[in-house]
Amino acid sequence: MIIEGYMLKYANIIWAVKGCFHPEGFVVAVPRVYNGKKIKKMNEALKIVKEKFTSLLRYVPEIGFEVPLIPLKDAIILDPFSKEVNDELPRRFISYFKGKIGVTGSLLYSNKYNDIDLLSFDESHYITLKELREKGITAPLNKTNLNEIEILEEKDFKTLKEKRVLEGVYQGKPYTFKIVRCVDFGYVTDKKEFKGVVKITKAIKPYSLPVIYLTDLGYYLTSFRIRFAELKEGTSLYVVGILLKRDKFLDLDLDIAKEVKLYESRT
Repeated sequence: MIIEGYMLKYANIIWAVKGCFHPEGFVVAVPRVYNGKKIKKMNEALKIVKEKFTSLLRYVPEIGFEVPLIPLKDAIILDPFSKEVNDELPRRFISYFKGKIGVTGSLLYSNKYNDIDLLSFDESHYITLKELREKGITAPLNKTNLNEIEILEEKDFKTLKEKRVLEGVYQGKPYTFKIVRCVDFGYVTDKKEFKGVVKITKAIKPYSLPVIYLTDLGYYLTSFRIRFAELKEGTSLYVVGILLKRDKFLDLDLDIAKEVKLYESRT
């Protein structure tokens, strides 16, 4: 099963697999390393696809918009759980967790890395992350990479990052711990623009991707991005984006929003 956190080599480019749904024979993915440059922003990755790989774009009803589909027969799969990690620092960090831990990001596609990117399918690993933070073994990530900021404003991006345990610092090295537990979202039957404030009334699935929150308007906030993980109940967000009408629920997908703000920070 190839899902969020896996990577590919295709057309001499490193691609990052996105999401949980992938049409048979294909994988939804976006460029991660293009012409030797790391692509951190989704809009930049999609711009490359639209300019250089237009033929890959297809509408997928389970997703609700056009996405790049990489043919598996022409790609080399980089499996996070098959990669042997030789560096001592990430090995020590991984040793705190029981069960299978995969490596993703630059640790997966090269032997050089600036931060430790890990992948898990086990939600209990979040408890371990909390314990590591409480014991002071890890610390909050208080540095912001401006190349990663999109959708959120810098202030909100930094505020949320510092509160997460899915991101942090271990022995001076930044880490991101991605926990994935897939959910069937059904089909998109319609969509409309949305602009307004929503309040999280129930954090249904806040630690594993895709994250899911119920709001006071009856809409569900969803995201496959760590930046929207670990949001607390009672949090209000100002969202400018697209409301996807699915056959199962109303989905305010934060990943395709034009703008998301912590509403309290605007007053």
